[in-house]
Amino acid sequence: MNQSILLKVYRAVFCILLFSIPYSDIAASLPNIILMVLIVLFPFCFRKETLKEFRSQTFYVYLILVLFITLNLLRLGNFESEISQLGKLYLPILLFILSTPLKKYFKVLKISFVVGVFFAVCISLISIAVFISEQGAFSFTSGKDVNEVLILERVYIAFLCVVSFVFSLDLLKYYKKYILINISILILFILLIAARMALISIVLIMVFYMFKTLDKRRIFYVFGLGSLIVTIFFLTNKNLQNRFFYKDHQNSFIENLKTWEPRMVIWPCVYDITEKEGFSVFNGLGSYKTGRQELVDCYDRSIENTEKKKWFLFIKYNTHNQFLDFLMVAGLVGFLLFSLVFVVSFYNKRHSLLSISLILSFLLLGFVENFLHRQVGVYCFGILMIFLRCNDCIILNKKCNE
Repeated sequence: MNQSILLKVYRAVFCILLFSIPYSDIAASLPNIILMVLIVLFPFCFRKETLKEFRSQTFYVYLILVLFITLNLLRLGNFESEISQLGKLYLPILLFILSTPLKKYFKVLKISFVVGVFFAVCISLISIAVFISEQGAFSFTSGKDVNEVLILERVYIAFLCVVSFVFSLDLLKYYKKYILINISILILFILLIAARMALISIVLIMVFYMFKTLDKRRIFYVFGLGSLIVTIFFLTNKNLQNRFFYKDHQNSFIENLKTWEPRMVIWPCVYDITEKEGFSVFNGLGSYKTGRQELVDCYDRSIENTEKKKWFLFIKYNTHNQFLDFLMVAGLVGFLLFSLVFVVSFYNKRHSLLSISLILSFLLLGFVENFLHRQVGVYCFGILMIFLRCNDCIILNKKCNE
């Protein structure tokens, strides 16, 4: 078959992969099946000249991080028990390699992802409407209830909305009318489900875009209008108030934070683990399995409330911070290498609106979630790696080589 035809098929399959990412929870095997098809087609679409696409410092730093963790697991004899999590770490590397034949098709990749997220949001809104019609009411404060209704766990569908929002800003000049509708729906959806980190990310990205693209006078008006809209939503939306300030509980904000925010227990436990004699400063615990057990043991020791302790022991919360996760498992070396991924990316892409917005989104998510423990998070991180390697993506007012 002609290589140009194969490349078109390859591009279409890659677009389907990006479209399918929001549906990872309801069809977990779908992205992996599509990935296998890409692996089969890749040798027929790869060309020698695409080798220069591997010149990505971000890719090299992340590759070194994963190789360090792999060697650490092998050295300590923990490789077989950690193969599942290790596979997740290697997946962004595989996606990066598989994307190399697609240098000229970044625009259609963005569209595929945006459309996929749009339909996922629509399905979630229909699910919420059906639930309300059957039950008469619905509270977005309880994460458990929200996650049962949404197509994907709240923090991740909200994060997909943030990434879609970034891509939509980039596509605005091509499809202004449709993209504005999509942006409006994304923001309203994030406000509706009261997704805290996603809302913070959207606000910071909008501020960043304003300062990079608008004159001082327009910044004043847009910033003022945006602040007014957010304030009105906070004053009229009890879900947002409850999620940000824990107003659905009777105690003070600090007391409620200590009681209801799991990270107030998790992060001190991570600190306790790093202070133990068996923890290596440079290599960490060298095992995800050991890390999980150490956290569970800490919950058992430190939580006094019986019901809360039962819940923590049942859920077995991870570190809820990707940086702390690498610190615990791979020590200071792992922590610094993962931090270097963002430092290098920020420096190399400091003039790119699209890239900086994506990096900021993942950085904020990494502060509160272990996104490399979830299939959807791993695929999204692969998307970040893919778009960071594009040297021609929007640099201020310059056009991207689509």
